[in-house]
Amino acid sequence: MSQNAVEKKSVPWVLMGLGLLIPIFIVGMAFLAAKSDAKTKKEYDQQRAAIAKKFEQQKNEEQAAKAE
Repeated sequence: MSQNAVEKKSVPWVLMGLGLLIPIFIVGMAFLAAKSDAKTKKEYDQQRAAIAKKFEQQKNEEQAAKAE
């Protein structure tokens, strides 16, 4: 009889532990996603700037070729 009482008392503690761990996990994943998104955005901005620079150089070369 005492074993059943001990098992029944441990179940609420497990549920309370999960109740605390799940929101902490969700918040942690949200911070990780935001950090990764910021890094990816920075890389895309650098790539976009490089492409714009190449396009501008190509445009200037075409104008110089037409001027000749």
